[in-house]
Amino acid sequence: MSSWNLNRTTLLLLAAVPLAAFGQAGRFQLENSKDDFGERSHGIVEMLPSGGTEFYPLPQSSYDEYTRLRSEEARINSVTADKYNRQEVIGPSQIESGKIWFGNNYYDGEGDTGVGAFGYFDTTTRQYTLFSPPEVAPYEVSAILVERDSVWLGLDTFTEDISTVPGGLARWNRGTHATHFYPLEFAITKIQRQGDLLRLETRYGYALFRDGVVRRFLSSGIPVVKFPPPPSHY
Repeated sequence: MSSWNLNRTTLLLLAAVPLAAFGQAGRFQLENSKDDFGERSHGIVEMLPSGGTEFYPLPQSSYDEYTRLRSEEARINSVTADKYNRQEVIGPSQIESGKIWFGNNYYDGEGDTGVGAFGYFDTTTRQYTLFSPPEVAPYEVSAILVERDSVWLGLDTFTEDISTVPGGLARWNRGTHATHFYPLEFAITKIQRQGDLLRLETRYGYALFRDGVVRRFLSSGIPVVKFPPPPSHY
């Protein structure tokens, strides 16, 4: 895994923003620095005993992965290897012992694109392990919940009017790596376990999910059949 020392600007940003520490002796954090879309995480930082830092950048998808996993989009948009522009960053995350699980985020418009992925960084091996099943590859990850047997993922598309288009909910089996996809008309911002069901937060309220059945509620608790369509800035 390639790595390099962080520059002074990034270190100042790290110092200014409190980030959760994880891994052995709490030496690891999500990097947090500014790009075209604000402050986002582009990898993992290790605080070395010597006082220095080591940066492990998030691996970016290859053009071959893009054309294999998003072949129709590549064809429609006439994306060639020299025009495969992507900036995939670490999105929602959850710490599990010496690992941090996360889903990636990326802008999908105006010539930028990417491949949806999730996985973890292992602080023992200092290596990333990423998964891009076909059900996830067309989307970015908006929410994640890691459980003993499953990883739940909220999916959406961050597109040209600087808003998100709902993608759905996916359940990935940690043992078999099988993925089950549930289409939804709303974008999920957070996933929580509540007994035998999941609570899916959205900007309009929340939904309760159990055995493939979704019940929607406004923030006030009033049940609704469906949430409003996502806004557009056009």
